[in-house]
Amino acid sequence: MKKKTILLISLLLLAVVSYANTGVVKGMVTSHGEPVPGCLVEIKGLKGNGAVTDSSGNYIIQKVPVGEYSLSVSCLGFHTATKNVNVSAGEAITANVNLEEDLLNIDEVVVTGTRNGVATYEAPVIVSRISPKLFQSTQSLRLSEGLAFSPGLCVETNCQNCGFSQLRMNGLEGAYSQILINSPPIYSALVGVYGLDMIPANMIDRVEVVKGGGSALYDGSAIGGTVNIITKDPINDSFQFGLNQGFTDMNRSDRIITLNGNIVSDDLDKGISIFASNRNRKPWDANDDGYTELTKLENNTFGMDAFWNTSEKGKLKLNMHSINEFRRGGNKLDLEPHQTDLTEQLDHKIIAGGLSFEQYSNDYKHKFSIYTSVQDTKRKSYYGGGGRVLSDGDTFTEDDLLALNSYGRSKVISSASGVQYSYDINDKFTVSAGGEYQHNDVNDEMGGYNRSINQTVNTLGSYIQLEIKPIEPLTFLLGGRYDHVNIDGEYRFSGENFDTDKTLDVFVPRATAMYDINKEMKLRFSYAQGYRGPQAFDEDLHIETVGGDAVFVQLSPDLKEEKSHNFTGSLNYTKSLGDFQANFVLEGFYTKINDPFTSLEVETLPSGVKVKRKENGDAVKVAGGNIELNVAYTKKFQAQLGFTLQKSEYNTPELVWEPDANDQRSAVFTDKILRTTDAYGFFSFTYNPIEPLSLSWSGVYTGKMHVPHIIEPDTEFTVVKETPTFLENNFKISYDWDFNEDNCLELFAGIQNAFNSFQDDFDKGADRDAGYIYGPRKPRTIFMGLKYSFTR
Repeated sequence: MKKKTILLISLLLLAVVSYANTGVVKGMVTSHGEPVPGCLVEIKGLKGNGAVTDSSGNYIIQKVPVGEYSLSVSCLGFHTATKNVNVSAGEAITANVNLEEDLLNIDEVVVTGTRNGVATYEAPVIVSRISPKLFQSTQSLRLSEGLAFSPGLCVETNCQNCGFSQLRMNGLEGAYSQILINSPPIYSALVGVYGLDMIPANMIDRVEVVKGGGSALYDGSAIGGTVNIITKDPINDSFQFGLNQGFTDMNRSDRIITLNGNIVSDDLDKGISIFASNRNRKPWDANDDGYTELTKLENNTFGMDAFWNTSEKGKLKLNMHSINEFRRGGNKLDLEPHQTDLTEQLDHKIIAGGLSFEQYSNDYKHKFSIYTSVQDTKRKSYYGGGGRVLSDGDTFTEDDLLALNSYGRSKVISSASGVQYSYDINDKFTVSAGGEYQHNDVNDEMGGYNRSINQTVNTLGSYIQLEIKPIEPLTFLLGGRYDHVNIDGEYRFSGENFDTDKTLDVFVPRATAMYDINKEMKLRFSYAQGYRGPQAFDEDLHIETVGGDAVFVQLSPDLKEEKSHNFTGSLNYTKSLGDFQANFVLEGFYTKINDPFTSLEVETLPSGVKVKRKENGDAVKVAGGNIELNVAYTKKFQAQLGFTLQKSEYNTPELVWEPDANDQRSAVFTDKILRTTDAYGFFSFTYNPIEPLSLSWSGVYTGKMHVPHIIEPDTEFTVVKETPTFLENNFKISYDWDFNEDNCLELFAGIQNAFNSFQDDFDKGADRDAGYIYGPRKPRTIFMGLKYSFTR
């Protein structure tokens, strides 16, 4: 009993002594005299010792050891602020902090460059961001529209019949870019063909873009770069309803309805965000030939994001979404596809979701995360035509049979699961390592042609990354990814089997250096390798079928993977001076791809099906530079500008068209990467003369490019044409009515591509070259709408 008493007294004395050697830091965080809730207040050097400001902007940190410290205050939408505090034993120190608004989101945390959260300006790898404000000011209602407002990115339409679009990053076509949703790479090649148009802007919190091979830690095949779509997280209780009514070419309806809702617990530990979108677009014919240039489109999207802070240092996140989209182009849209002269019709049903958990250690030096994501896609398709409406007594012809043969079905399951561990050893050394398993299973059938593709690609990857700061202004980021890839394909065509079982073992390294010239200027340099494995089913398959013809792709027996080398360098200057902020980035890039894939036509069967063989070609080289300027003056004025100059070419000229034995014309070659412009850019200006009124002017510049044009359908004789330049101008005006602190109604109207800078030489009729399409993606379009918001 005596020993227990002595122990109890000792513990009490220890507690008293410990308390006597600590103090309290408290205060209020404000901006322009108004309290700022939800700010993270930390004492540097004391991991795990911090607080979050309440609804009145107040915070309190208990039991802070005696000493001198630097207090750090960070909050979304504001610059991080620091303040020195001197903590005395048994005393409460008041440290009030005033925050400046981060109008350009320079201090916003990004994850795509390093797989760890870091402020944008401090990231060793350049990460470009597309914010909700930019989507709104430019009236970008889908992901594909917003991507055009980021330097080095160009979005183009490649088919009149179905509206297939692709993203080119730093001059490389869509197959070289990786689309991520909340970081895992589950965006399959099948979905990638149309997926850029499927994702509504109201689903997106922000888009993070890493150009070049610096994205190797996510996927070695991301040679052009990575686009990471971060979906909305709930931050407060709110509801929003939106209606946008557009008219393509001033007369064809394009209506979009959106819904968003958030519910968050009182302690901010749990929350759920729900979003929904419905789009109905009427088809549009540019030249009155009865064939569409913009497809009929119906899209329904629904999804949710939820989180649960299991503790102060642990977080569980769940997200899911479903997309149902129907699109159809061609002619005679009121008939069944096989009864038309030409139809391309796609019916997609997509369900995707992800679950992740992250946990920090008590001292915040260790971080462990685990995640899994899956995407299930079912598609019904029709590529063909030449049929008719049969009446009693009509004879069933070979053309009728070919038309009926053009229906197809596809199913794709894509998943990614992984773990990651990070150890912040000290301020000069951080290590991150992880493993990831990716699975992609494709089943594509066109029963009428007795054609099927059953392809499975399994990738087991591991990566490691070291962040080293040997001296204060210098940071090195060294990493690499090792992938073991197995491609197992069963290809059936007209009773013949073409099976493939290929295994790849590829290591892709990357190295980055960042040097702080001073507080406002940084230099970055990086080198990275990448690869792309051979597959018979990818974006290339659709590119070859835009004319409505069925294509069967064989893999050459000695086909090798593509390998790339990428170099980038950049200068980043940021300046804040009172109410004025500016961010300037000058970036140069060079990419060389060895053994790029090319498709050579082997034969055309009596049924009209083309058989092509995928082989390796000579090297591809892309070099150029991006320039980006962001400027803000208070909340009244913001400007964003970007421009790219580049050169894209093959080492040796590529074959575009080859005559048959009876044709005396010469073969057509080109040394340029087709459909790639050497100059493109964007601008966006927003002015708020008074608080409820917003005026926006934005635009996209598309320079000259070389495009292939089939001018003889029978022989497919192809010429290479140089296109004109285009400059789109968009104008928008919006006004907010605040009924009270909780309710707001926004009314808006405007015009896109106001001066109708648009292609004027489309081909006509069923035999048109549907791939002969270039420049802006839609003609002059007016829009108007409203948005009602409730926030508690």
